[in-house]
Parts: sequence; C-alpha cells; structure tokens
Amino acid sequence: MIDRLANHRVARTYVATRDQLARLPFWVRVIVILGAVGGSVLANGDDYVTAVGVSVATYAMLGLGLNIVVGYAGLLDLGYAAFFAIGAYTSALLMTQAHWNFFATLPLAVLFTGTAGAILGYPTLRLRSDYLAIVTLGFGEMTRITFNNWDYAGGPNGILQIPWPNFFGYELNTQGDFFIVGLALLAVAMIFAQNLDHSRLGRGWVAIREDEFAAESVGVPSLRLKLFAYVMGGMWGGLAGAFFATRIGAIDPTSFTFQLSVLVLIVIVLGGIGSLPGVIVGALVVVAMPEVLREFADRRLLIFAVLLIGMMLVRPQGLWPRIRRKPKPFYGLEEEESEDVADKILREHQVQMEERDRRHAAAGRQVPQRGEALLEVEGVVQQFGGLRAVDNVTFEVYRGEIFSIIGPNGGGKTTLFNCITGVQKPKRGKIRFDGRSVVGLRPHVIVSRGIGRTFQGIRLFKQMAVFENVMVGLYPRHRTMTWQAMLHTPGERNDEVRTLQESRRWLGFVGLESVAGRLATELSYADQRRVEIARALAAHPHLVLFDEPAAGMNPTEKLELVGIIRKIRDLGITVVLIDHDMSLVMRVSDRIAVLDHGVLIAIGKPAEIQQNPLVIEAYLGREEDLVEEQAEGA
Repeated sequence: MIDRLANHRVARTYVATRDQLARLPFWVRVIVILGAVGGSVLANGDDYVTAVGVSVATYAMLGLGLNIVVGYAGLLDLGYAAFFAIGAYTSALLMTQAHWNFFATLPLAVLFTGTAGAILGYPTLRLRSDYLAIVTLGFGEMTRITFNNWDYAGGPNGILQIPWPNFFGYELNTQGDFFIVGLALLAVAMIFAQNLDHSRLGRGWVAIREDEFAAESVGVPSLRLKLFAYVMGGMWGGLAGAFFATRIGAIDPTSFTFQLSVLVLIVIVLGGIGSLPGVIVGALVVVAMPEVLREFADRRLLIFAVLLIGMMLVRPQGLWPRIRRKPKPFYGLEEEESEDVADKILREHQVQMEERDRRHAAAGRQVPQRGEALLEVEGVVQQFGGLRAVDNVTFEVYRGEIFSIIGPNGGGKTTLFNCITGVQKPKRGKIRFDGRSVVGLRPHVIVSRGIGRTFQGIRLFKQMAVFENVMVGLYPRHRTMTWQAMLHTPGERNDEVRTLQESRRWLGFVGLESVAGRLATELSYADQRRVEIARALAAHPHLVLFDEPAAGMNPTEKLELVGIIRKIRDLGITVVLIDHDMSLVMRVSDRIAVLDHGVLIAIGKPAEIQQNPLVIEAYLGREEDLVEEQAEGA
C-alpha cells in the first residue's frame, strides 16, 4: 500500500513537472535542450562524436524544411536536394568570389532557395501523387546537372577552398565551433517551424493534407498555401546548404544527388510525419545509427535496414508521432458563462453583417434586406457527358429564411450545391449571391464572400483536434501574414487567441465544448456532424448550405438539430437545407423546392409541397408503375 502511494505521488510529480515545462515558451525549451545536448557533447571532447553531431544538426535542418512540404502540406517532394544545392552554391560563391562572410551569405542563400521553391511550386500546384513526384524528381536532377555544367560554379569539380566562418574576428574552424553554429541554426529553424505549425498557415497546410477538397470549401486557399509550403521548405534547405558548404570547405554536384533527397525523406517518415521532435529523432537514427554500427563493417547497412523495416512494421506512425489531441485546449482563456455564448455570437455576427452591409452600400451595391432575394439561381444546367444532373433550375432564396431542397436520390441536389459553392462550374446559367455573380470563382473566394457549407458525407479533418477543425473554418476571417506567423509577433499571437476563443464559442453553440480537445475521429457520427456545422458557421457566413445534416442521427439527435438550425436562423444567417427526413424538413422550412432528375418540379410552402401531385408522384411513383410492379411480382 505504501509503495502504491509512493508511486502515485511520483506519477503526480512527473505530470505536474511535465505540465510546467510545457507552459514554458517553445524557444526557451529549445535553447535549454539544445544547450544541454551541446554541452554534453562538447564536454566529451571527442572530435569524431562532435562531427557526427554536426551532421545530425545538418540533416535535422533539412528534415525540418522537407517536413513543411511533406509533413504539413502533404506534398511529395523527391527533389529536395535541389534546395540544399542552391543554398550551398549561393553561399559558397558569395564567400569565394565576393569574399563575403558566411553569416552575411545566409539571408541570400535563404532568399534564393525560397525563390527556387516558388519556381518549383507554381507549375506543380495542381499535381498530386505520382505526377508530383516525377516533377520534383526532375527538378532535383535538373538542378544538379545545371551546376555540373556551369563553369562559373566550377562545373563537375565544384567549388574549392571555401573559407571558414568568421565571427567578429574569430575564425570558426574546429568541429566544436561548427557544432555550436549548427545547433544555433537548428534552434532558429526549429523555432520558426514551430511558429508556423501553430499558426493559421500551419492549420491550413494540415487541412490540405487531410482533405484538400474540404479545406478549399471551408475557405482555405489551397493553391496559395501549397506554393507557400514549397517556398518555406526551400528556405530551410538553403539554410542547411549554406552551413554544409562552409563546414565541408568544398562542394561539387555529387553531394546533391537523388539519394540525399530520399535520405531526408526517411528522416521525417522515421521520426513521424509532421512532428518537430520526430525530425530530430529521425536525424539521430539515420545519421548516428550507422556510425554506432560501424564496427560491424560491411554488415552495418544490412542491420540498419532490417532495424528500419522492423520499426516501420511495429510503429508505422514514426518514433515520435505528431499527436494533435489536446486535453485542455482552452487553458488560460477567460472563462465564459455558457448561457452567454449564444448572445455573444449573436452580437458579433450582427456587427459583422452591419459592417458588411455598410461596405456594400458605400460601394454602390444594393444590399438585400430581410425577405429580399439573397441567392438567385437562374437557368442553371450541369451536365456530365450525356447526363444532365441539373436541368435549367431557377429559384430564389430570401434573406433570413430556411429554404429546403428535397427530392429522390440522384435528383441533382448535391450537384446544385457544388455549383453554388464553386466546386463545379455550371455549363449554363447564372448564380448571384448578394447581387454579384459567383460563377467561376474558386470555393475559398465564395466562402470569403459569405457562403458556408457542410457535406453529404462527413469531411472533417480527422487527424486534427475538434477545436482545430473549427479554427480552420475561421481561416478567411483573419489576415495574419506569413512573416508574422514565422516570428510569432504580438499581433499574430492576439489573432490566435481570438481565433481560439471564437472556436470555443462556436463549439459551445452546438454543445461540444467539452470534447474540443479530442480528435475528430473519436466523436460519434452525430457529434461529427455538429462539428462540421460549427466549422461552417465559424467564418460568419450570411448563407449556409447544409447537405443532409440529419443523416445517421437518431430521433433525439434530430430534435436537437432542429433547435440548432432555428438558432442559426435567429442569428440572421440564411439556411439552405438538403435532407431526406421529411418530418425535419417540414418542421423547420419556410419554403421548399423539389428536384427530380435535375428538374425543378415544385416550389412553395411546406403545406403546398405536401399536397402537390408531382411531388407525391416523384416520391411514391405513378399509379401505373405500381400496377406494373405488382403484376411483375405476381
């Protein structure tokens, strides 16, 4: 019993200590940990061990850069050695030809590799999977061949006699010196990477990796963020390349082969995709483990390969995986009374709508008032080959109403939603929201104009926490710049706090604040639906499209959904609803439109729709069809 109590006290002490450490700023933890590691290695006094440590720091910097591209944004890059080469050659040429100091070359090395990332990223933005891998592989080989044939850069012989770094007159030329510089650069790279990971930009990248279609449809500009991923990833590669050039003292094209790109990819996969500590662990294993096995001579690579395969079978998520669940996501935020949540959301949304209406009026645009047309669909046609999924559909949705679209399966309802939200461009017809056409606009632009949506099949970002899913929905409402995210400026920190607070309020609005820190996959089907609703509302839309929100819910959950939909309408948000549950539709709808095989067959109030013979026929079939079916059965 005494032992059990002692163990319990030890466990509580450990948890308390861990929590206290976690509350320290990340940059403090990085400096303390890397300082302790550096001190222990230097105290050892072994140049060989120190040289291995320098290599680990170099590969960790490379891993941090590739982790942005692959781990955060989910883009496969097999030519990452190109950025390493561009950074190394930029720094080496400036030091040998222009006689610059190493530290002065770093900004240009980072700038040039970031530019190279933009050059690679722009033409590959719409590529995925195998095609993307082929293009990035080609980029890496083209870069290496360019340097191999560039006489100014030494051609195949490379650049020799690269000078040592000079720090205020002190020449850094020992392994210990390089180890200190390497740890300092690694600390900077880790702090910037961490800042990006926990920013609006980082959440956008992870959303794209999880589900690009859903990310774009809730307001994330996927093409722009993919370009940023290549630029940021290239910058980290340039930093590592510049350090590599001055440390080695001579570089040539054979140092930047495809094998290097694969090795860096192994670092992040082994450590854990998207995990910053995992990158450091992966670099330690990939670089240091072969050195530990050196005594086995020719068999060491075989042993290393077997150990890697075994690890991937036992722990496929990596040695230190990125876990996005968070037990207390709102720790440190001001407490709010639950009964005040709806009132605060209502006030904020009203302010947003009034400001938007004033801007539109100042710009000379007509502002729809309650009861006037907010969404106008005129003669919309969507066709796939010979099939017309939507056939000349025309209707209006009035501001402040709940408008439902019903019809049999395959009636064209979801296709019509996709046309309204920019997922598909209609073959013909006009779609105007708030008096302006939205045809041809990308989904994230339409979201920024004030249209939100949910999906027929749940499309949450499943490996993100619930509160992060809602924070992604807030992406269009904030304008934090990339450099602000990297530097974690006071303005960016305040923006993040507001975003976190608002995600808390929307989760409280749908009754899910208590599960905010859990992964989306850990919730029940009905709760996942409610998270999707909260995410759609987070951007403060003026029109929200719900695609079968009651699917999979039991009667009690459907009753709660009715209450949520009505509360949304009370906020001043216009609702367009698709659902097959007629009791729910009839209970909440102000007007209903009926689609059958893409054709609008009826529109009116619920009582009118219930009595419409065309609607009854579409759902139950014609009388002669029933007679034929009975005859066939007999």
